[in-house]
Amino acid sequence: MEEAWPNRSLFWFNSGKNSPASGSLAGRVVLPCHFPITLDSTRDEVRIKWMKLEEAGGEKVVLVAQGGVVKVGKEFQSRVSVPSHPLSVGDASLIMVRLRASDAGLYRCEVMHGMEDMQDTVSLSVAGVVFHYRASTSRYTLDFPAAVRACHDAVPTSLNREQLTAAFEDGLDQCDAGWLADQSIPITVPRLGCLGNLESRAGVRTYGVRDPTEQYDVYCYVDKLRGEVFYADLREKHNAVLAAPGQLYAAWRAGLSRCDYGWLSDGSARYPITVPKPQCGGGLLGVRTLYKHKNQTGYPDKTDKHGVFCFKGETEKHTTVQFIVLMFHNKVERQEEFEFLSLKVK
Repeated sequence: MEEAWPNRSLFWFNSGKNSPASGSLAGRVVLPCHFPITLDSTRDEVRIKWMKLEEAGGEKVVLVAQGGVVKVGKEFQSRVSVPSHPLSVGDASLIMVRLRASDAGLYRCEVMHGMEDMQDTVSLSVAGVVFHYRASTSRYTLDFPAAVRACHDAVPTSLNREQLTAAFEDGLDQCDAGWLADQSIPITVPRLGCLGNLESRAGVRTYGVRDPTEQYDVYCYVDKLRGEVFYADLREKHNAVLAAPGQLYAAWRAGLSRCDYGWLSDGSARYPITVPKPQCGGGLLGVRTLYKHKNQTGYPDKTDKHGVFCFKGETEKHTTVQFIVLMFHNKVERQEEFEFLSLKVK
């Protein structure tokens, strides 16, 4: 039960309410919270409390710190911290690492010292989406160079294990081996055929470093959308280009929702859903892909009638496939070969 604080004065910080902060998936961000250093340090110790405000009106404890004792909410364990001596610098900012998409939202900082109670709110946005990508022909048909090109054509940037882990912690569940820094596969619910090196435990599986001629799917990552993605009827004309899969995923993360399949630049037909509807993907959120076969392989026939997702804005000129070097950092004789490949696909 929250303790009572009678006859306390409450005021907002001068930094302003709803000051924005932004970060990227698996990255680091600081939610600012500063207070005037005019408090009498000889009095009671300062108490810092960070809460996440839910859309439904509830609140979730992020962190409470007082007198060297810090308590952290379950979802934020080992990911948040505040300055060790906030009173001396007037800083109660929240440092958050290994960002997840679900961290986005509105936060309230509260600093309590004696009879004074100071509050401020900070909004946080988190960019970046990890997605599984499969060739149009069948499952497991991409050797490593082809996987690099596939991610490049889908307009994402490089993907590392930290980003994949952040997506897994938010619920990504995919029983498909895909090229990555260590060829990991994210599985949240272990099941037969998806045990990997963790047996029945949940977690990101790995098959270890593989020969680049072996064939798998691939995991890609797209950060911020530098433009606009919109749905259009094929009978309409727009001064735009076909959206790439990565752009559609980024638009979905930004809130785009449309229950109509649309053609994309890779020949696939997909749609994004941010509001659960039984008739749109069975009530699940995400980007839905229309496959030709029941085993989720093959793209639709080009003669099929669908709408189209268009893109207007800044087109990526190149993609840095950083994970190529990371993947073979222990094989010097191959490193230059794949660095050269990364330059070719820019």
